[in-house]
Amino acid sequence: MFLPKDEAKETISTAAYVPGVYTSSMVLNNNTIEVEVVVDENNINSIRLVNLSEAITTMYPLIEPSFDDIVEQIYEKQSLEDITYEEDKKFTSQMLLEAIETTLGKAKVEVFTEIK
Repeated sequence: MFLPKDEAKETISTAAYVPGVYTSSMVLNNNTIEVEVVVDENNINSIRLVNLSEAITTMYPLIEPSFDDIVEQIYEKQSLEDITYEEDKKFTSQMLLEAIETTLGKAKVEVFTEIK
């Protein structure tokens, strides 16, 4: 309001995310696993599984390789669009992708528009 027009334009945010660390939980066989996503304003910097017990990795041997495949694609694309996975890892991959999507959704910048 009090800034010259050129400076006012620079203050408009084009951020995709609110920087921070976000988590969501999922339960597998009565064990809770947290998906942790770290973002800055425009990038997904880190995605990891927290509290992944040996019991879970033993009972669900595809969880870690599926997660690694998905995360690698997300880092490369910086998006959840067009993520692919192998047919034999479909259930595990979909479950992990949904958990990541839920977590990343918490970080998204809300854009409000005024309707006149």
